[in-house]
Amino acid sequence: MHHRFWHLILVSITPYAQGIPNPSNCKDVEIPVPVSVPRFNIDVVVEDEWDTAALTSNLTRRDAGNTTSPLPIAGMTPAPTPSNFTVAATLCGSGCTVLILTHGIIESKLYWHPNFKGADRYSFIDATIAAGYSVLSYDRIGVGSSSKVEGLFDAQFQVETAVLGYLTAYARGTMAAKKVALVGHSYGAYLSAGSANHSAVDAVVLTGFSGIFDYFAPFVAGAGLRVAKLQDPKRWRSLDSTYLTSSDLFAETYIASEPFAIGELLSLLASYNGFHGVTAPILVLQGQFDVSACGSNCVDILDEETLRKKVFKTAKSIELFNDLPAGHNLNLHKVAPRAFELLFQFLKGHGI
Repeated sequence: MHHRFWHLILVSITPYAQGIPNPSNCKDVEIPVPVSVPRFNIDVVVEDEWDTAALTSNLTRRDAGNTTSPLPIAGMTPAPTPSNFTVAATLCGSGCTVLILTHGIIESKLYWHPNFKGADRYSFIDATIAAGYSVLSYDRIGVGSSSKVEGLFDAQFQVETAVLGYLTAYARGTMAAKKVALVGHSYGAYLSAGSANHSAVDAVVLTGFSGIFDYFAPFVAGAGLRVAKLQDPKRWRSLDSTYLTSSDLFAETYIASEPFAIGELLSLLASYNGFHGVTAPILVLQGQFDVSACGSNCVDILDEETLRKKVFKTAKSIELFNDLPAGHNLNLHKVAPRAFELLFQFLKGHGI
């Protein structure tokens, strides 16, 4: 295999699970978040690795999600279910424009401020503060220091979209933001687009995103999913058995080491129909070799016309870079500083 491709993989899986001190003008806060939305009734039982293997097999069938192999969902609750969560967040800067950062299913908020040797160049938070913006970065519910939640009923796409909607209101109110941009990676990109689909924001920036699920199967199959609390009892014993992680270091070329809840993927697949209510300008920054988004080659797969037709019909504008020399975790590749520059140029071009 080409040496350059192996370099891209190795950079993307460099450990960053342990935090480092926040920049001096940042502070950690806990934000109470009330949410009341309907929930999917997910009909899945996962207690051991055999159950995980069976789920993986079902989700990677070529007809998965069709009538011949429907998603294991038995409808929705008849009414919204109220919940109260605590979201662990990091607030930085004092500018009038706030960027809200939402990580993917395979990370915590440390994705935006990693700690491996030489990590400064890969810290999006540092770059954002230097560019004059403020930041709200947070651990999604069920992850990091935020509320631990049930992996089927609470950790669902529409619940987490509502959480982000609340944080957007928090930025406008408590942080006194005059403008708000949502920046999301991977699953966090879908959450960012989903939130902007329902509430107005000034811009949306998406990475690890294509708006299509044609390459979902190789991503799931390659991850070698395992029950997190069985895989690493010391680290993940507080999570229920519906939180999964990768099998080993080599599988982490497909998925990183933070667990994710089964309910997140299933609820996203069950509810996704594009984000045609988004009216803000959109930037998609995509590593060319992203497996889950594009089957490891985004060139000729992603284009602005297709994104507008299939995903964002009413967006003010769509800008796309589909050939950055990186895999899925764009911020952890050497091209990261260039990606950050493109992002800030996009924001400034729209007066943000």
